[in-house]
Amino acid sequence: MNDSSFFVQPGAALTIDATRPFHPDDNFAFVTNVSQLDQATAFTLAPGHELRRANAAEITTIKDILSTQMPDLERLNPWEFRRGEEGKFVSLPETEWKYFVIAFRGSNTTLADIEEALVLAPLELTIGFTAVQWGAARGLMIHHERLFQKLYAARRSLEQTLLNVTLQDVEEIVKILAQLKQHDNDLVPIKQITAGLADLEALPLHSPILFLGYFALLESLLTHQPTPNDTIDSITRQIKKKVALLDERFQRRLDYSPFAATSDKVWGCMYDYRSGLAHGKPRGADGKLEVLGNHGNALQLVKQTVKAVARQALIEPQLLADLRNC
Repeated sequence: MNDSSFFVQPGAALTIDATRPFHPDDNFAFVTNVSQLDQATAFTLAPGHELRRANAAEITTIKDILSTQMPDLERLNPWEFRRGEEGKFVSLPETEWKYFVIAFRGSNTTLADIEEALVLAPLELTIGFTAVQWGAARGLMIHHERLFQKLYAARRSLEQTLLNVTLQDVEEIVKILAQLKQHDNDLVPIKQITAGLADLEALPLHSPILFLGYFALLESLLTHQPTPNDTIDSITRQIKKKVALLDERFQRRLDYSPFAATSDKVWGCMYDYRSGLAHGKPRGADGKLEVLGNHGNALQLVKQTVKAVARQALIEPQLLADLRNC
């Protein structure tokens, strides 16, 4: 494979190692959080791009790369262990290791499109790095900060972060991929949203900046600058009303089950909580977490809402453009 037309995503590092060539058959992206493929040995995400279990050569390469990011990989490898009785970690047989890849040949341009679709998909598959054959050398595309956060999450909760991939999940990814290709980005700037979502994956889950970042993306999708001194036109009111309207249209409704209040009150508390974090208040100091439960609940709601609104913009872009301005 001598195709040099590779796309390097913003923020990613590209390294070339002429001393360590890959197996020449396939390029691949390591998907960090797959547990199994439901009733399938492989799923096609795009022509020539298969999600499947990694082969022996790919596993060797993956472990070689991961060992540079996780020096104690051999002691506790999230892809080779499961949680057994009394919380102890048990080694898995090699046939059950959780190494999965998206295999492809040639340029990674389509893979970059798939990564953009994964950012919006309900099932949150994540790519750790992409390995390509660059002439006779090995090329590695990696966003170190994002990979670190994914590895940290995997090590903390082990198999709890790993996902079972179904045909329905794949069909949703394929649909989003097609919608992104047809979308008019001048009408609703979805590329700005997907880039923002990808950037936020580099932040720790406990970071207030992560929560504020998701809120900023939600506001950019749904709100306009309010008229001064018009309380009806406030950002908070816009968010509450517009999210409620769109939730009636979402194919997957927002999940308010973790909250002890109506959706209207939840979003009022969410916005107050957001304002508190923006002004440096300790979490829960204003009592808003009594309704929201905890920071994790609030973070999950705003993240899933951004993704749901963005997916709806791919279906009804004119509605979202009009809604933003009203």
